[in-house]
Amino acid sequence: MVFDISRYMIEDGPGIRTTVFFKGCPLRCVWCSNPFGLSREPEIVYNRRKCVLCGACLTACPQNALRMEPQGVALDRDRCTTCGSCVTACLSAARTVAGRIYSPREIVLKVLDDSKFYRRCGGGVTLSGGEVLLQAPAAAEILDLCRCELIHSAVETSGYGPWPALRSLVERCDLIFIDIKHSSAEVHRRLTGVSNQAILENIRRTAEHVFAAGSPRLVLRVPVIPGINSDQDNMAGIARFIAGLPGAAEVNLLPYHQLGTSKYEMAGLKYGLDGVQGASVALLDESREILRNLAPEWRCTIGGGEIEHADGDEGLPVSGCSAC
Repeated sequence: MVFDISRYMIEDGPGIRTTVFFKGCPLRCVWCSNPFGLSREPEIVYNRRKCVLCGACLTACPQNALRMEPQGVALDRDRCTTCGSCVTACLSAARTVAGRIYSPREIVLKVLDDSKFYRRCGGGVTLSGGEVLLQAPAAAEILDLCRCELIHSAVETSGYGPWPALRSLVERCDLIFIDIKHSSAEVHRRLTGVSNQAILENIRRTAEHVFAAGSPRLVLRVPVIPGINSDQDNMAGIARFIAGLPGAAEVNLLPYHQLGTSKYEMAGLKYGLDGVQGASVALLDESREILRNLAPEWRCTIGGGEIEHADGDEGLPVSGCSAC
């Protein structure tokens, strides 16, 4: 079950990439910018800005789940069966279905359409989400097919899931990104709905596997959300955990942004962090210094895609991660 296949991505690994977004996530991070990836089921997405208020969708809906309101067409999601009749009837493409079943081979065939770009710039495919671990067998098959086609592969994951599922992907990909959202199990549960204990253990096991085998490459990602997880104590706790891992690799600090807030309205959901501003240069530099001081063996960058924020540069790359 996939909710998007995005081409020409440049922040989910090296080079130009095709990113496959798996649908369904066991976490409920309050800052998540991909609400279409939360549910495991297909869902109707409504872009009010595209709607011309023609009323064709109301007539087409067999469940009478739609009603016209001054601000647009409202959907009763309890009555909606996601049959797609309203999507077919929509004249302005304001309504779409997020979520479709693909076979692993269908996905790889789509990826192969862009293979000429991969060869020129060292790109490839990235499996993201949602959470890939919820569909690990299908993801593993995709990775096997990509390896047969000599396509570089990366996986973005929250790390929350059974170790055998994660190991099956670690053993097959070239690059793996895992998030560390908070050092405290209690705070992590409050912010995401789950404890971080299984995640931290999976990171340890992944590090042991990676540094023993020399492959795949490991990148840890830390979203920096002002006033939520950006305090010095939390960053120091994350740095100490990273410093205790067997070996050293790379840490990306991901600046919080609000680019996904409009998607919540489209999905009929409420965004959990209204009013929180983006991460400032000063805050990101402070977090980076903590990590550099306490985990000096690890290369710490600001932003995804292996982009390092140069000292004094006010422009920050807009970055994403598996659950952000």
